[in-house]
Amino acid sequence: MDDDRVSLPRRARMLAWRARVAAVRNRLVRPVGERQAFAAGRRALRVLLVGSGPVVGWGVGSHDLALPGGLARALAAATDRGAVVDVVPHPSAGVRRLGRLLDAAGPERYDAVVLSATIPDAIRMAEPARWETHLRALLTRAHTAERTVIWLGAQPIRSIRSYDSAAGAIAQEHAERLNAIARRVCRETGTHFVPLGAPPRGDSGRHRTPADYLFWARQIVDVLAPALQEHAVRRADPAVDASDRVGAIERLQLSGRGGDARLDEIVGTAKRTLGTDIAMFTVLDDQKEWPLASTGSVLQSIPIEQSACIHTIQTADGMVVPNAVEDGRFAGSSLVTGPAGLRYYAGYPVEAPDGTRIGALCVFGRSPREREEGEADLDVLRELALLAQRELWRWSPDS
Repeated sequence: MDDDRVSLPRRARMLAWRARVAAVRNRLVRPVGERQAFAAGRRALRVLLVGSGPVVGWGVGSHDLALPGGLARALAAATDRGAVVDVVPHPSAGVRRLGRLLDAAGPERYDAVVLSATIPDAIRMAEPARWETHLRALLTRAHTAERTVIWLGAQPIRSIRSYDSAAGAIAQEHAERLNAIARRVCRETGTHFVPLGAPPRGDSGRHRTPADYLFWARQIVDVLAPALQEHAVRRADPAVDASDRVGAIERLQLSGRGGDARLDEIVGTAKRTLGTDIAMFTVLDDQKEWPLASTGSVLQSIPIEQSACIHTIQTADGMVVPNAVEDGRFAGSSLVTGPAGLRYYAGYPVEAPDGTRIGALCVFGRSPREREEGEADLDVLRELALLAQRELWRWSPDS
C-alpha cells in the first residue's frame, strides 16, 4: 500500500499525524557524546548498530543508557566476554539510506551488525514491493563478510504513548506488513530476524526509558549470542597501516595537543592500580611514539623501531611482556639494557573514531611479573583504555 492507493481523508489524517510525530520527536531528548558503549571483559565482541527507531535512543541522554549500553551489558552477561557496541543512529533512516550508513561505518571491523529502519518506512507508508527489493539488496551487501547480521523488526508503534491513535494504528498495520516481508527476506538471505516486542508500560510517562532499551537488548541477545557462538569465527585483526595512523592522528589534531587533566587522571589510575613504575597513553605515527599523558617518566618520544606499543596495536586484546630480557623483540633495547632497566610491559590498543589503532594505554615495571598477573592487568588496562579513547573522541574537532 502506498500513498497513491490511500483515500484522500485517510491520507490527510496520516499527513497530520506525521507532523505530530515529527513535533514530538523534536522535543525529545536523545543521546549526545560518544557513539559507543562497552562492558568489561576480555576477547571483546564488537557489534555495530545502524539505523533508526530504537537505535536512535529516543528519550534518554546517553548511549550507555540506550540500546548500545543495554546490548553491551546483556551480551557480556550471556557470553562471559567483553563487548564493545558502536552505533550509527539516524532519526529518519529508512531501508534505502541504511546501505550508505553501513558502508561508511566500516562493517568489516565487527563480529555482528544490527540494522533497524522499519519504523520510519512504516510511517511513510513505503510501497511494500519496492521496500522488499531495497531490503534484499541491503542484507545481501551486509553479508559480504563473515559476520552475524540481525534485522530488527518494528516494535508496536502504538506502544509509544504519543503515537497511540487511529493514525498510529494505520502505521502499525503497515509496520506489521513490512515485518512480514522482512522476516521472509531474512530467512532467504541468512539474516537473523528479531521481532521487538512492546516494553511493559511504566508510570513514568516518558517516551522511552533505560529499562525499555534493556528489555529490547535482551531480546536481541537471545538471538545474537547463540548466533555468534554458532559461527565461532574469530575476526581477523585488520592490518595497521602507518599511513592510516598518520591520517587518523591528523584528523584528531593530536600532534599539537597539550596536557589533558582527564588523560593524566586515567594514566595515574593505571599506575596506582597496577603498581607499576611507569604508565603512559601513547600515540604512534609512521616515525615515532610519544605520550599524550604519562607518569613516572619524562620520555618525550622514541623512534618507532624501539616501541613496544607498535606490537600492541597489531592486536585486538592487548599484549603482555612478562620479562623483556627473555623476549627477542626487546632484549636488546636501550630501555631494557640501559639505566631505565625496564622488564615488564602491558598495553592495550586505543582507536580513532574510524577504528584505526593509533596508540595504547600501557604500563612498565622494572621487575618481571608472571604472565598470569600480566593477563589480569590487561583486564584493567582495557577498561581504562576505552575511557581514554572516549576522551580522544570528545576532544576531536569532528565530534
